[in-house]
Amino acid sequence: MVLKSRECILCRSLRQKNNQGLLVKGNYICPECEARIIALTREDPDYDYYKWGLKKIWYCPGA
Repeated sequence: MVLKSRECILCRSLRQKNNQGLLVKGNYICPECEARIIALTREDPDYDYYKWGLKKIWYCPGA
């Protein structure tokens, strides 16, 4: 899959040279955001922010 951007789709940090993180439908998610998503609970104040960011990947082809 082709990388659409060198920035994390959630926090906009640049992709590191060590190639860590996730690539979902060509969108990069940095290791920090990946760890944060894994640790989130529904009651967490950041839950809706990360949910919205992940929806961008699935529903917005040009995200």
